[in-house]
Amino acid sequence: MSSNPAKFSKFSSLNYVDVCKLIGAKYPTPPLGLMTVAALLPQHWKFKLIDLNVEQLKDEYFEWADIVCTGGMLSQQPGIISVIEKAHHHGKKAVVGGPEPTSQPQLYQTADYLVLGEGENTIPAFLSDLEAGCKSGEYKSDELADMTEAVVPRFDLIKFADYLMMGMQYSRGCPYNCEFCNVIELFGRKSRTKTVKQVISELQYLYDLGYRGHVFFVDDNFWEIENASRSFCFPLVSGRKKINTLLFCC
Repeated sequence: MSSNPAKFSKFSSLNYVDVCKLIGAKYPTPPLGLMTVAALLPQHWKFKLIDLNVEQLKDEYFEWADIVCTGGMLSQQPGIISVIEKAHHHGKKAVVGGPEPTSQPQLYQTADYLVLGEGENTIPAFLSDLEAGCKSGEYKSDELADMTEAVVPRFDLIKFADYLMMGMQYSRGCPYNCEFCNVIELFGRKSRTKTVKQVISELQYLYDLGYRGHVFFVDDNFWEIENASRSFCFPLVSGRKKINTLLFCC
């Protein structure tokens, strides 16, 4: 079970309250990080993805779960800590990860497992310890994930009608040093990209699931990688025709 603890935080850039009301959506975008984590975990597991931006976290969800995974950004810090406390109240192990716990792991020591950094590199060690019966652990890696090996997020775990648009990631990393941003600490200074084939596969998956709306590329700095962006956009427009035209925004 996963949770994304915030609702129209005034500290978030994704705070389109009135636009969502006009469209009938509950929140701008779904929790792409948690959908990616779900795809990295064993696929024989049963998942419930509970996004607190769109629904309440009920006691029955904790009763259903064997383990609770949560994470998010700085604006979601109080909610993440609250989910850990609720998990323990219900006698469940809590796993945390994502940008905020990775940046400030000292604030999340009450969690049973801290899976820090990019999940592609740290989730395998967590799963190994979990299978071995370890009751707690902290997992981190100095390696950067290979984006050409990235999994397709579990878009099937959400309700499309709850959101204004879908999020998708083409690259991670940024060469700049903006004082307000911690991207380089999380993902490094060099942009790493998926292949065009990977992105088209993700778009096809969304289409096959019935989605016909906008797609928002959530990259740290999409246009900085000019050559990659050009080599990405032109084939993407061509590939888009094969999936009956989705609408894109970057």
